[in-house]
Formats: sequence, structure tokens, C-alpha cells
Amino acid sequence: MSWMKKYKKKFDVFKVILEKTDPIIVEIGAHYGEDSVRFVETFKDAKVYCFEPDPRNIAIFKKHVDDERIKLFEYALSNEEGEAQFYQSFQDYEKSDVPEKYDWISYEDYQKHKLNNSGSSSLKEGYEHNLSQTITVKTKRFDNWIVENDLTQIDLAWIDVQGAESMVIQGMSSEITNINFIWIEYGETAYDGGLSRMETIALLGSKGFKILKDFNNDTNTGDLLFYNVHRN
Repeated sequence: MSWMKKYKKKFDVFKVILEKTDPIIVEIGAHYGEDSVRFVETFKDAKVYCFEPDPRNIAIFKKHVDDERIKLFEYALSNEEGEAQFYQSFQDYEKSDVPEKYDWISYEDYQKHKLNNSGSSSLKEGYEHNLSQTITVKTKRFDNWIVENDLTQIDLAWIDVQGAESMVIQGMSSEITNINFIWIEYGETAYDGGLSRMETIALLGSKGFKILKDFNNDTNTGDLLFYNVHRN
């Protein structure tokens, strides 16, 4: 699929590979809902199931996202049902010199204003991030969730969970075969137990997925897109 090389941005790629206006998308690590909104802007009849355990992010998500196509689940997907310790990153987007709108901004705006944000919070303890406190959050396995919600096909799974990617994939179990495409972040140096690029490729390869697009081509951290060889 060498033709994919010409597409540089994630949502341009998603439009090409999904080839429909009504995909079913699972966004694992929804943060403030910025990308949730981009999904329904890109696919007018999409159904987006979002997972976010950080109560600070949930409050901002609910403040800005009001769309019947987007459904938020207020817990973390993991490899176990129950509760887990969650490491919260420091956030200071409420600085007095920053406009109020920047409680819901892009990564570029965070860099511009030199802000920390809660996007680095994780079920995994961090090495490179200021994870200033811990809370207890509810956890659920994906394989149980997909059965409970009577879903037999997921067009795209977006996994951005800051080092806890392997836990999410373990919790998918055999239900991972119901997913057509997986977009996933990797980064072994930032979090305890985080996956490297090659570990991510090997893990998803063992589940029947092959790499379709490497958005960063970086051995330390980046984003990868995989396709299910049995469904595409």
C-alpha cells in the first residue's frame, strides 16, 4: 500500500481508509474531546465511543462536547475489571495570561503558550512527565465492553493512553479481531512499561495486524496505523 505515503495527516488517512460516512470509532484516551469532534466533523454519520478516566478532562469534555454522535464512558480501558491507580500529570492551562478558550486547545497552542496539560496522565508511572498526584479510577476490559454494547465491528480504534497501550490490547482479547484499523501511540522511554516501535509492531502483528502507516518514523515515540489482515 505504497500509495498511502502521500497522505501526511491522520484525518486525511482516515478518510481514505474508512471509505464511509458512518464509521464506528472507539477513541481510547479521549482527553478533552478535541479529536472526538474532529471525527464527527470528518464523518457526518459517525458513531464515536470515547473513554476518558481523568475527572479534570471529563469536566472539560462535557463543557465543550454536546453531540449525540459522541458517547463518553468515564473510565479507563485496561486488562482488568475494577479499579486502578491513575497517575495525573500537572496542568496549568488556567494561567491568568492565557485566554479562557485555552482550556480546550491544540497541542500547538500548548507549545506556543508553554503550558503543561493533563494529556500525559496515565495508568503507568511516567519517567519524562510531571505526574504530580494519583487517584483511583474505574477500569474495564474492552472485550467485556464490546459484548455489553452489542458491537460486532469497529472500523477504527484510536489508542492514546500514554504508556498503557499493552494493557488496553491485553484487555481486547479475541475481540480485537472485530477491529478493522488501529491507530496507536508508542513511546518506551516516557512511561514504565511503555512499548517501543518494534514491540508495538510485534504485539499487534501477533494479533493479525500489519502496519499501514508510520506517521513519525521515530524509534522513540510516534504514531502507527495498522490494518487487520483478515478484514481488509
